[in-house]
Amino acid sequence: MNGAEIALALVSVLCSTAGQIFFKTATTRDFFRATLFLGCGVVLMLVSILIVVMILRTVPLSALVPFAALAYITVPLASMIVFKESVDKRFWLGTLCIVAGVMLTLA
Repeated sequence: MNGAEIALALVSVLCSTAGQIFFKTATTRDFFRATLFLGCGVVLMLVSILIVVMILRTVPLSALVPFAALAYITVPLASMIVFKESVDKRFWLGTLCIVAGVMLTLA
């Protein structure tokens, strides 16, 4: 993968993470705000998917697996920052196992 493809893959992960945060925010009781946040989440997820499709034209799918695994880290971190959610040690241990497994498949 070249630098541009890596940058696009990271943007895709960030869009996906932000989309999931917007989905969580859409659970508000205010219908207008919920609709707005839901729409933003859908747009960001579509952008993420379109970026992945663009990258897949030149990069094998197996090369994108580590970037997909990044969402297991970025989404909980974002939820800790945005929603002040707590994530216990068992979750992080499981996340570490997933990341280690992904890294083993790359070797």
